[in-house]
Amino acid sequence: MDTAVATLAARHHVEANQLDIVGGVPRITLRFTVEEEEYDAEAGLARSAAALMRAEVERVARTRDLVVLRRVRGRWSPV
Repeated sequence: MDTAVATLAARHHVEANQLDIVGGVPRITLRFTVEEEEYDAEAGLARSAAALMRAEVERVARTRDLVVLRRVRGRWSPV
């Protein structure tokens, strides 16, 4: 968790983080913001940040699926 938060916080504002155990598997959830830009550019920044975070986490732990979501009108949608 510390690695994930530190990696994102180096470039973006991390609003919240959470560690859950789902079906016996740890799941890290991070909510962060990217700089305000055009919609597609923001999505690209979020995907890039998440990929970098995953690469850093993989240095200390195995990972599985990476899902990047964006809040749009009160709903979370895939980026």
